Amino acid sequence: MNQPDPLLSVRGLHIDFAQPRPAVNDIHLDVAPGEIVALVGESGSGKSMTARAVLGLLPHGARASGSIRLQGRELLGAPDAVLREVRGRGAGMVFQEPQTALNPVRTIGWQLREALRAHRRDLSRSQARERSLELLRQVEIPEAETRLGYYPHQLSGGQKQRVVLALALANEPALLIADEPTTALDVTVQAEVLALLRRVNERTGTGILLITHNMGVVAQMADRVVVLRLGDVVEEGSLHDVFERPQHPYTRQLLAAVPRLPEVAATRATLVERPVSAAPAAASAPPVTPAVELDDVQVDFAGPRGRGASFTALTEVSLSVAPGEVLGLVGESGSGKTTLGRATAGLVPLATGRVLVAGVDVAAATARELRELRRRLAFVPQDPAASLNPLMSVGAAVSEPLDLHRVGSRASRQARVTELLDAVRLPGEYARRKPRELSGGQRQRVALARALALEPALLIADEPTSALDVSIQAEVLELFAGLQSEFGFACVFISHDLAVVHQVSDRVAVLRQGRIVETGATADVFASPADEYTRRLIAAVPDPAPRPVGSVVSVAEHRAS
Repeated sequence: MNQPDPLLSVRGLHIDFAQPRPAVNDIHLDVAPGEIVALVGESGSGKSMTARAVLGLLPHGARASGSIRLQGRELLGAPDAVLREVRGRGAGMVFQEPQTALNPVRTIGWQLREALRAHRRDLSRSQARERSLELLRQVEIPEAETRLGYYPHQLSGGQKQRVVLALALANEPALLIADEPTTALDVTVQAEVLALLRRVNERTGTGILLITHNMGVVAQMADRVVVLRLGDVVEEGSLHDVFERPQHPYTRQLLAAVPRLPEVAATRATLVERPVSAAPAAASAPPVTPAVELDDVQVDFAGPRGRGASFTALTEVSLSVAPGEVLGLVGESGSGKTTLGRATAGLVPLATGRVLVAGVDVAAATARELRELRRRLAFVPQDPAASLNPLMSVGAAVSEPLDLHRVGSRASRQARVTELLDAVRLPGEYARRKPRELSGGQRQRVALARALALEPALLIADEPTSALDVSIQAEVLELFAGLQSEFGFACVFISHDLAVVHQVSDRVAVLRQGRIVETGATADVFASPADEYTRRLIAAVPDPAPRPVGSVVSVAEHRAS
């Protein structure tokens, strides 16, 4: 029986930038009508470069050869007029970061109308509006008529991603390219977006090329998997063949690095063995001062430009973190996780309550006490590229806290930088490099070394692995566990990735709409969550086991669970 012609056919694709090694090397790839093909691999493997080549969106200086055919039409080297016709009508693209894909000064309705009129000049204004409403309803945006008049900043992250999907589907493309469409989303929103993508695929027969480093997403979505490494295809096959019988060592490495939700003890054992510090103290032992304690904390933010109703970001928050303990802080976007971290460091004013670091009230501390507190507390930011000065060398960035607090001599500070880089497994020669010369995982290691420079008693880690590939994430988490065991710092580990929190934390606190709805030992909370909201978060974690053949993710079923 003859196989139908592929919707997308890539043959011998080669992309280089006049560098010793090509970005993409001799790639062969097919996507059939109605098929979901996942393109996976670490950063720099060539995933996004391959996808952008399909639509003629390669960066300046890229040289491409080979063949890319969409519905039998050659696109590689095609004139701009042909590519403009294909973009949006033949193939639509869902970008990783919806904030950069949407125009911040135009309403959602205006942007949808423009996408439609780019290919359908015959549409009247009223017809374009009706089609825009239909698209918003198709991607399940609530109160679609009202949302047409919204600007991007008035929508949540999940709603913005749905709008980007609506824009990509506006002209009913045969192929949808989804480039990391759920990376920055909370688990519940991620589950809804994935379910929506699959329903679009089932309902319209749209082929999907899914680019992701999240193997849990691949397991729930893909029909076939193509594994890239350093620009080469190292493995290709059906979802079940690749996940259950991986042939290439690199594929096995990617699958082994996926965070899962098994028994906590078994998970922690894969990192580093250390005592769990949250155990109750013996009755005869003296009381231990918490590393940090929040007592009935409330944080309010004023309305726009100081006018209008204020917004309560945290309310009645009370918790403590023992010395040497890792507290995982989880919840959806807007739940107050980052605000809690900033309040702990005294970076936002409190409406009521108090924060004590090592027994010292942050709000009432003297200038001298604040200076000492800042030595005892450190941050690891979500995006180290944004926190590292691009003009500073790595060595200067790591040494900066030592310089500010005048710790030791210049020679001793240089020796400390070498020691810290060694602790985060970076060669000493990296001290001379600039942040732009490092990979994402290496920059995160520099941020960790910088945070540990003053040997803090408390570390606040705000989404430190959310943008990392799964194998690099595993390395950073293993490194974090080893350093925590060695230095003994307490940590508030903020993340929307519950599998990661499960892997590194002793206790978990769950935030919802500014309130703590559940706290407890990690094993207890994940094994038998008491709050319905916690159960919903855990149920939404993508299962890295391949879905049964033919199954469809259902948001309704997800919400019902």
